[in-house]
Amino acid sequence: MIDPHVHLRDGRERHKETIEHGLRVAQKLGLSAVFDMPNTDPPILRRADILQRLDLAKKVGSNVFYGVFCGLTTDPKQVREAISCVKEIKEVVGLKLFAGSSTGDLSVPDTAGRETVFKTLVKNDYRGVIAVHCEEESDFRPEAWDPKFPMTHTLVRPPAAELHAIENMIELATKHGFKGILHICHVSLPQSVERIESARTIVDFRITCGATPHHLMLDDNMMQNENGLLLKVNPPLRNKSAQSELMQMLLSGRIDWIETDHAPHTLQEKTEPPYASGIPGLPVIPYLLKVLRGNGCDEEFIANITHNRICNIFGLQLPYREVCDIDLAEEYPFNAYTMI
Repeated sequence: MIDPHVHLRDGRERHKETIEHGLRVAQKLGLSAVFDMPNTDPPILRRADILQRLDLAKKVGSNVFYGVFCGLTTDPKQVREAISCVKEIKEVVGLKLFAGSSTGDLSVPDTAGRETVFKTLVKNDYRGVIAVHCEEESDFRPEAWDPKFPMTHTLVRPPAAELHAIENMIELATKHGFKGILHICHVSLPQSVERIESARTIVDFRITCGATPHHLMLDDNMMQNENGLLLKVNPPLRNKSAQSELMQMLLSGRIDWIETDHAPHTLQEKTEPPYASGIPGLPVIPYLLKVLRGNGCDEEFIANITHNRICNIFGLQLPYREVCDIDLAEEYPFNAYTMI
């Protein structure tokens, strides 16, 4: 299995998670690879940043392939350097665009800035993967947040924010003649999948999407209990109906793959300002696979949504390994196990 969406931090946030620890856990699980995200502190934007991360991974000595996304800004020079890194360094699996802010300051919230990104990608004949965190900041309602009622986070980042950002990404990629692969990260709504499916019939580029264990198995009503702050994620958990339909879409093959969006924080960071968004995803993988098998998924289907499709899109040849059924609660004390 491959987890194509993890946040292993290091830098000034190594108290949350590190490459060394994340790879050790991934190896315990039996994963073939993890792909790390660039909204670190400092962010992963240039060749020097990437080489530093790869050096840390090499020192671990793990048999888990460590891939990394390079972040994107509105600076064409930075985008060109990021493109060259994808083309020249095998461990750089793609580019990452934050269409809205999440954890960290790496975001391109305006259409003009996104246009610059796509123009630069096309001008430099980029045909690899651009993974996008799709949330439209103009739809955010920060005034709705009340930490005493964690479920209000679902009002701060409403469904419209995700849908509008997805539509904007597809429109810009189409307008500027993008020929690569547009990957929509962590879809949380059935309508998002439907919009992506509709676009696939008319665009000249490939569109993929992934879903997380927490959006597939948890719902916003769980945020009303005493542990509600621990379930604050971006995009937010949705209502039970949306969660159930999203799971059915995965089971019917309409979602390309599973990605955990593994993003640990300390208990203090989750329950006190800044009330960080993100939860550990790696320890939930064995439970999710049990749920999938309980819903009739055979091993071929599981291999496709956890490995084969990912290898195909990213052009990788990695061995498929079945995940070990182990309890990682001690590795991540504040995880979604307690919510299920």
